[in-house]
Amino acid sequence: MRRLGPLRSCFTCAVLAVLLFPALAACTSLDTDVPRSFDLTGEWILDVEASDPPPDVDAIRRREDRDVVRGRQSDAAASAAFAVQDFPFLTATSFVVEQDEKSMGIRYDGVVYRDITWGERTRDLWTVRAGWADGVLVIRSKRGRTQGKEELTLNGGRLRVAISIETAGQDIRTVRVYERP
Repeated sequence: MRRLGPLRSCFTCAVLAVLLFPALAACTSLDTDVPRSFDLTGEWILDVEASDPPPDVDAIRRREDRDVVRGRQSDAAASAAFAVQDFPFLTATSFVVEQDEKSMGIRYDGVVYRDITWGERTRDLWTVRAGWADGVLVIRSKRGRTQGKEELTLNGGRLRVAISIETAGQDIRTVRVYERP
């Protein structure tokens, strides 16, 4: 029988590259120097037509309950329904930003306040890393088996916020678009 040594070796390397690339990409460092052109200071209003609807928390809970019954989910603390409250962009219809060279404070819908510090810090059991990659503000949050990423792309008076949350339950991916009034 003929051995496929070199072919198997190439295949193994290719599989490892595909598996490791996302992990390496997640570990890339973020620049903590605010780009001159990136200033979110002021008020922002949701562009409903250009945005995905907010996640339906009740529907998420029903799907996760079914997954628990089927044995596909066992960690209730990693529920996407709980993660929704930690990512206010998912439901915010407006927000106000105060930004400086070290951090950014955001008041969502006049109620919820969140402080984002450039670099890494721990906030309410979450490890949060914030900085820039290719002109995009990236906020990575991790708590246990739940991790989220918010990518804020500023284009003139428009702000595109891409949100992805991975949990042991249902994952959430959505895009919200905001404009200056």
